[in-house]
Amino acid sequence: MNSGVQNIVNGQGIMITISGMLIVFAALAITSFFIYLLPIFLRIFASILPAEETSHHIPAFYSAPEDEALAAIGFALHSEAGGSMVGKESF
Repeated sequence: MNSGVQNIVNGQGIMITISGMLIVFAALAITSFFIYLLPIFLRIFASILPAEETSHHIPAFYSAPEDEALAAIGFALHSEAGGSMVGKESF
C-alpha cells in the first residue's frame, strides 16, 4: 500500500483530493446546519426551562462613602510609589 506523494504518482491523487474536499464540505455543512438550528433549540429550551427571576438592585454597601476615601488613599499611595508600575518589581 502506497501513501503520500506516491499515490499522486500512481494516479490516485484526484480521488484523494475529491474525498478530502467532500469530508471538509460535509463538516462545514453540518456546522452550518447546527448554527442554523441553534436559535430554534434555544427557544424550545427557554419554554421548557424559564429563566429565574432575579432582583437587580445594588446593595447599599457598594456605594458607601468610605469607598471614596479608600480610593483617594489608594491613588495617593500609587502616585507616591511612582505612578505606573510597569517594568518595576513590586516585591
